[in-house]
Amino acid sequence: MKLKIAIIGPEALVHDICSVINEFDEVDPLPMIYDSEQQSSYLLAEPAEFIYSYIFSGPAPFYLSMENLPPESNSLYIPFEGADIYRVLLRIYEHYHFFPVIGFDTLNPRHLFEVYKEIEVPHIPFFVKHMEGYWDSEELFNYHLDLWKEKKVQVIATALYSVYKRLKLLDIPVFLIKHTKQTIRDTVGKTVLAGLKQKKANAQITVLQFQIDEPGDISDGTSKELTEIKERILEYGNRLFSSSNVLSRNKITLYTTRGALEKVTKQGKDLTILNEISSIYSCRLSLGIGMGYSGESANSNAEKALLYANEKGGSCGFLIDDEKRIHGPLGTNQSVEYSLVHIENGSSNSLTLRKFYAWISMMKKERVTAKEVSIGMNTSDRHASRILKTLYDKGIAKICGKESMNQKGRPRPIYEINLIKLAEEIYEKSP
Repeated sequence: MKLKIAIIGPEALVHDICSVINEFDEVDPLPMIYDSEQQSSYLLAEPAEFIYSYIFSGPAPFYLSMENLPPESNSLYIPFEGADIYRVLLRIYEHYHFFPVIGFDTLNPRHLFEVYKEIEVPHIPFFVKHMEGYWDSEELFNYHLDLWKEKKVQVIATALYSVYKRLKLLDIPVFLIKHTKQTIRDTVGKTVLAGLKQKKANAQITVLQFQIDEPGDISDGTSKELTEIKERILEYGNRLFSSSNVLSRNKITLYTTRGALEKVTKQGKDLTILNEISSIYSCRLSLGIGMGYSGESANSNAEKALLYANEKGGSCGFLIDDEKRIHGPLGTNQSVEYSLVHIENGSSNSLTLRKFYAWISMMKKERVTAKEVSIGMNTSDRHASRILKTLYDKGIAKICGKESMNQKGRPRPIYEINLIKLAEEIYEKSP
């Protein structure tokens, strides 16, 4: 099945983009045309299934539509780059036979300076309005109009079609900045490669291993709970379009694909089934998820992920993907990601340091105490102190102060972590 890519922009630019996309056999383009950039977000509200990517004709419609973009989509805009600047300058020069004073928008000022210098006209002034992360067509229109009325510019070059149309109606000399085919081709090519990679990833075999831990006192009620929990898991499997296999009294394995799992769980953020069962039944439910390009590797990863869930105390889920990265506990604010590569091969880079690096990166902290590490990594105070002492001995951490204490006892040292050195210790020294 071809990759369906929606193209959002004014008719002239969408036509140019679609003409380039037709060069790619793997793509099925879906044109979405607007008269004004503000309409771009409304176009996204129209039902359109199986769209892999949304390509916008420029940054304005992209930023105006960000809140309405499907979170799982690969959405991007075609940037206005050097070749696009040369193109509009060439059109203006062909029309006037000299370089007038131009008022630009959207383009990066630094790129404009470089181009003017390269074509050896740095002495000719220009004006540019560059918006970063937000777009207001009314503001840009008034900006250009004021420059024109004050006779500061002779020509206007805009990347916004709505501004272009309004200035054109006022008989103000204006040129629409358009992409070159090569600029379009580069962006589309990257999108297609990413799409094919994602398509392959979505087809990965994914195994979910559920383990039901019974309470100490087993009764007829417990057996009834087991039956009900299994039924709930099988119903959950139907949402994943999975086939299932009950391995034993307290284990169920579901087989699905990565794409189906990510869609149902919202990229692994929604695993409410674990909380629901824990809140209703006395049995505890743990989950290990494994991904791989073969059933064997996916099963192996699922079994290992389940071990991590059990080590965490159960009632949670962990995932190990095809690149041996572990994610978990899933669906919580404490979920972290770190690599298991090299650990199983006897590398000196311990799993503990990887977990610490993942945690401190997530917390965006550089200064910590042993107590903070203990709480954040759910480990003992003694183990947390050993982690920091190891980093101190390696020169990765230094003591930068002591914690003020309101209660009795010695104040705890505050360690400042060099994250760059820590990353080098974990990754760059790996074999």
